[in-house]
Amino acid sequence: MVPKRSAGFTLLEMILVMGIITIIMAVSVPLYASLSNRNQLQVSVSLLAQDLYQAQANSRAQLNDSAWGVAFNGQTITLFQGNSYASRSSSQDVNYVVPSAIKMSGDSQVVYSRLYGLPTATANFSLSGAGQTMPLAVNSKGMVEY
Repeated sequence: MVPKRSAGFTLLEMILVMGIITIIMAVSVPLYASLSNRNQLQVSVSLLAQDLYQAQANSRAQLNDSAWGVAFNGQTITLFQGNSYASRSSSQDVNYVVPSAIKMSGDSQVVYSRLYGLPTATANFSLSGAGQTMPLAVNSKGMVEY
């Protein structure tokens, strides 16, 4: 009579499976982090463009009988009401905090004129992260290019 073997996994099989899982994790975690950082950069650029369009629309509509603009302040993008960030009505501010992995550079603010929605000056912004740099420009007609 042959002794009956119990069903289960051997230690060698368990070690092999754990090794395969470790290799898969070692490859996928950095890949996920890179994709996440790229996504954060794209979201930040899209939000900046959206705020620029919103400031222009608010200025054209003469919302609160005022000009509107967008400013960089540290890691914050601010949609503000007023002729400059310094003289703004802070109660109307809409802020978006950019993730710390994203670095912002370029002009500090853009203000759009009332009624026509034209920028008082052209502006160039640059957001960097995840090994990429994404430029964003506002031309003299108020068009946002990115």
